[in-house]
Amino acid sequence: MSLYLFSTLILSIVFLFVFNSWWSAGAPFTTHLTGLLIAGSVLISVLLMAALAPVLARQGSSRTLARMQSPNWEREVSSRLSSPAAVIEGHTVVFANQAFLNELGMTGMSDQIVGMPLTNVVYPGDHKLLASRLANIDTSSGADTPLRLLCLDGTVLPSKLSLSPMGQGTTHQRLLLQFSLISSGPATGVRFNEQFNYHLLINRLEEVVFELQRGNKLSFLNPSWETLLEYPLEESLGKSFIDFIHPEDKPLAIARLDSIARGKRMRCNEQIRLIRRNGEPCWVEIRARSSAMAENEGANVVGTLTDITEARQVEASLRSNRHSLSSLINNVPCMIYRRKADHGLNFEFVSDGSLNLTGYGAHELIASPALSFRKLLHPDDRPVWEAAREQVLQEQSLQAVYRLYSRNGTYQWVWEHGNGIYASTGELLAVEGFIAALGQEDAEAAPDFMQLQRKLGGRQGTASA
Repeated sequence: MSLYLFSTLILSIVFLFVFNSWWSAGAPFTTHLTGLLIAGSVLISVLLMAALAPVLARQGSSRTLARMQSPNWEREVSSRLSSPAAVIEGHTVVFANQAFLNELGMTGMSDQIVGMPLTNVVYPGDHKLLASRLANIDTSSGADTPLRLLCLDGTVLPSKLSLSPMGQGTTHQRLLLQFSLISSGPATGVRFNEQFNYHLLINRLEEVVFELQRGNKLSFLNPSWETLLEYPLEESLGKSFIDFIHPEDKPLAIARLDSIARGKRMRCNEQIRLIRRNGEPCWVEIRARSSAMAENEGANVVGTLTDITEARQVEASLRSNRHSLSSLINNVPCMIYRRKADHGLNFEFVSDGSLNLTGYGAHELIASPALSFRKLLHPDDRPVWEAAREQVLQEQSLQAVYRLYSRNGTYQWVWEHGNGIYASTGELLAVEGFIAALGQEDAEAAPDFMQLQRKLGGRQGTASA
């Protein structure tokens, strides 16, 4: 209304000046009457403005107060806060800022949380504590209350909750809710207070002791970190631990550490690579666990890093040597074996030379009971081989010529040389050796050699009797 009165006053004054510019004493009566009306309008407008000024001032202040108490103002205040904040009315959430939604894992879900009871995001065991806090808001305004909040994925966030009134005189008092996560430890790790022995102990450990806060930020490190990676502690604290991990190992580390921080798992044990200050990678064994006291409770991650670079190098060297040895054995033109000392004489190991010798692959001779060594022997040659086996039982070398069955249905003359593996009691555990195919000339002479073997075997049996 004040705008209308002001506009009327201005227009009346303008008309008065315009009318006065062409006023003359000899003008008609209607002109004189118009001038009187314009002058009266100006006077009335001035009187009304003077009378209504106090009323309009009071209305302006009440509007300002109402605007300060309106949800729009509360939303503007809470949205400008960088910390998680929300506006609640009674037990209902009226507004939640982006930081609040991010911490609870509800990014982009503002429409779903507005109008929802506050108890839906509070751990059930803390509902009574929340009700008591809301009932005593006037006496405990601004005080922090330890409270556990529920994230969308079911994890629990230990936090400190503060409630503050927003405005006075409203029927339903609106409150500004803010919370901060409770850290399980101090955010320092450069200097230790050596009045406690465990500080000195952690300081002297060769393993790196660390703590990660939310977002995998390093909040604690012992001096072994600088020995391992050559990064000063002051430069490392506050940075993300992921920045120090080899790019190829980052997905695994992020998955494990995030699941621990969210309470999905309590511990992990992995081998990953870190990048030293000079750019060289180093292998470490990371043992990490949650600092939470209950399952599904979000918390910091604590753990150790053990340097295993040398062990990994030795392992790689052994793996390379085993590969070279395996390649050498498989390229030898005979079948190298390890055979059990059981009734079936089953193979424990066979080289790839078995394929050329018998037509059977190594995996077939090892995995199939139907292809035991005893079943591959020619029936007429079993006594000869048994006699040779007796020599092994007497801790002598095994040497025998006999026929061995092939996949194509024929028998091939072979020569075997082996030695026994014995227990400390003298019991035969296994036989290791090789079996080679005889050439054509040797195969023709093999029957004579086999008869000689039988005679020798018979004489040895008579002598032993």
